[in-house]
Amino acid sequence: MYYFYYMKDKVRALIAKTGVPGRFYKSHKFVFSLWMLVTLIFVVQSLVTHRYNNYLIFENTFRNLLLQQSLYAEYPTYHGDVNHYGPVFSILIAPFALLNNSLGLLLWNIFNCVVLFKAIGSLPLKSNDKLLIGYIAIPCLVASMLNQQFNAAAAAFIILSYTMLNKDKGIWSALFIALGTFVKLYGVVGLAFFFFVKDKPRFIGALILWSLLLFSLPICFSSLSFVLHSYADWEASLTEKNISNILGAASDISIMGFFRNLLSGLTISNAFFLGIGCLLFLVPYVNIKAYKIRDFQLIILASALLFPVLFSTGSEDCTYIIAIPAVGIWYILEQNRKLKRYILPLTMIFACDFPLLFFPKFSNDYPIVLAMISVPFFIVWIRLLYLAVLLKPAQTVTRTEFNKG
Repeated sequence: MYYFYYMKDKVRALIAKTGVPGRFYKSHKFVFSLWMLVTLIFVVQSLVTHRYNNYLIFENTFRNLLLQQSLYAEYPTYHGDVNHYGPVFSILIAPFALLNNSLGLLLWNIFNCVVLFKAIGSLPLKSNDKLLIGYIAIPCLVASMLNQQFNAAAAAFIILSYTMLNKDKGIWSALFIALGTFVKLYGVVGLAFFFFVKDKPRFIGALILWSLLLFSLPICFSSLSFVLHSYADWEASLTEKNISNILGAASDISIMGFFRNLLSGLTISNAFFLGIGCLLFLVPYVNIKAYKIRDFQLIILASALLFPVLFSTGSEDCTYIIAIPAVGIWYILEQNRKLKRYILPLTMIFACDFPLLFFPKFSNDYPIVLAMISVPFFIVWIRLLYLAVLLKPAQTVTRTEFNKG
């Protein structure tokens, strides 16, 4: 449990011994270099092993849009599995799909890496606090880059939905909410920041206009009837995937999957879990006097990042890149040192998904082992809700410097 603190002391000792400036590992350029290194390593690994099926699914959506072929059918000639993203995604992937697969994959992963790093950098936090989130996110970044997933960008869109509002750029906030929703649905949680909007009518107008624009974009490359049919197919695809994940058990590593496996209740409906989850999500909003407090808003942001991962049957290990920035936000705001000392190492260890890495057969035979990744994230979420309810307007939160842990 104290491994991370032990290693931190070792790193400091090494820095003192080698004469490397202590501020080196506290440099944003250094953390960004680590992120890029992770990205490039797994691009090379994917290309060498020919393990980039997810990217092939993604880039094929643009081709299918142009040919007006189903965006959600199986295409075994090109890839395994099927697409589960909205029609707008075929436009987002287009610049990469126009390139050869090697270059497209490289730039796709770099895009996801950079956009999330920049989004974290836009948070209204001290420089060292943002640096800490960058370090905390690395285990989940590995899983995301390994699977060529869009999830890093999905997390970035949710974060930017808030930070644009924080900078009085509601029009751009509305864009990221609409874009995140039209691509993966998760972006809809950005509406959680609506109560922080100063000019609500203008914001609603911007949201409607961006939605109309995004809906129209795929039509420019195909036809209205095809796009309308594609949205119907998207709904059917998500419904089928949801059923498959529940019955497959091992596919669902959300907190819902954990409790289903714990209670041997595969028949427990999503509506039951979502009902409880939504009620809990709304609890902090009773603290009306805290709406204008930055720390309260950051807690709502963290909750919005955690909720769609914890309460989605489609959650995988690579999906937790969306939730991990929330853990960093919690760690920064949390004043209980004992909780910080135990929960952060646990969360990062579980985020590494060691059971699947070292014991794949055992993990697949006992799905609850895989679903346990959600537990520390769920604990963080509950703690954040508690902190939000108790936060008072006059309360100030003491910031802890990174080098003091």
